Amino acid sequence: MPLSPIVKRILDARLFAVIRLQRMERIDTLATLLFEEGISVIEITLNSKNALDAIQTVEKACPDMLVGAGTVIGVEAAMKAVERGAKFLVSPVTDLDMLAVAQQVGVASMAGALTPTEVWQASIAGADFIKLFPVGGLGPNYIKAIRGPFPDIKFVPTNGVTPSNVSEWFTAGAAAVGLGSSLVTDLDMEYEDFGEVRARARMAVAAAKRP
Repeated sequence: MPLSPIVKRILDARLFAVIRLQRMERIDTLATLLFEEGISVIEITLNSKNALDAIQTVEKACPDMLVGAGTVIGVEAAMKAVERGAKFLVSPVTDLDMLAVAQQVGVASMAGALTPTEVWQASIAGADFIKLFPVGGLGPNYIKAIRGPFPDIKFVPTNGVTPSNVSEWFTAGAAAVGLGSSLVTDLDMEYEDFGEVRARARMAVAAAKRP
């Protein structure tokens, strides 16, 4: 079965920003500078402040950016995110309602799972990607191990990924990676320390390039 354009774009991008912030006043500026540094996919978690408005703002301010929603659980949250412009939905669990909405409206999905049983259940439920969560304490070797029985599943770590270890996750077999607080924090937004954010983004993008 051919890949959907959204799935292909995430695979081609290889990394995306995971935005979980309580300071969203400059989200348009943040999205634009990340795009300028080569990050063309962004996930805005629904437990961020004014998350739905932020999704819509990024969609309008940076139309070439692929925008998704994170921490999506349930039909209502999934539908509201899609209505505001989210093109992919991410959940920390294998939420069947979220997956059903994603399939119904034609957006990509990332279901949270960790154990082999959870991974398999998420896959047969239709998840395009498996978000390994929480995998930070296990490290890249966990992907290498779990890909043994599941070589065709697209694993995406976010927890534990930093600009300095991006390449380790890809070497272990990640299909894509997400960077959260290691890329941008509320303090960065409060002090408008965008030079540091640019530097981290540049490092991550360079590390994610195919050899």
